[in-house]
Amino acid sequence: MTTEVNEVSEDDLLTASRPEIMPSADGLLSAPLLADAISAPVQPAATCMLSPSPESVKLGRDFTRSTLRDWGMSALTDLAELVVSELVTNALRHGLPAARKLGDKQCVRLRLLAQAPFVMCMVTDPERTIPVLREADTAAESGRGLTVVEACCVRWGWHLLDEGGKVVWALLR
Repeated sequence: MTTEVNEVSEDDLLTASRPEIMPSADGLLSAPLLADAISAPVQPAATCMLSPSPESVKLGRDFTRSTLRDWGMSALTDLAELVVSELVTNALRHGLPAARKLGDKQCVRLRLLAQAPFVMCMVTDPERTIPVLREADTAAESGRGLTVVEACCVRWGWHLLDEGGKVVWALLR
């Protein structure tokens, strides 16, 4: 787990989440975050590596709760925990099976960025298959995760990473 401090404005955070400019999103996953292009208030960031196990969903929620509390953004905790839970579950369920078949031991990475009143939750996994928002069958026990994410956030999306894998992100307010 790491915590970083970078500089990004509220407008830049919203702009960085627009799908049409997401080719630069892989830069969001490494420090410094947009620091070369922006002179603005300090923006906290925190990263947590999660193992390929079901317990990682709880660890992701715990990390999110603790991080937002430390940042003084506790009002977003419940919403962020729900979104992180869905994104990490999707990464574990859909983003790791292909990597396991190749014998790869890659993990899921959770990254949180804050610029009050916004928090961006980003989850990376090694799979390049894009997430698809679909209508779940009323009798289905799963398939509603992205619908939940969409209902909770200002905007969400995904980006394929040059080094392989993808990041799925959600911007909360």
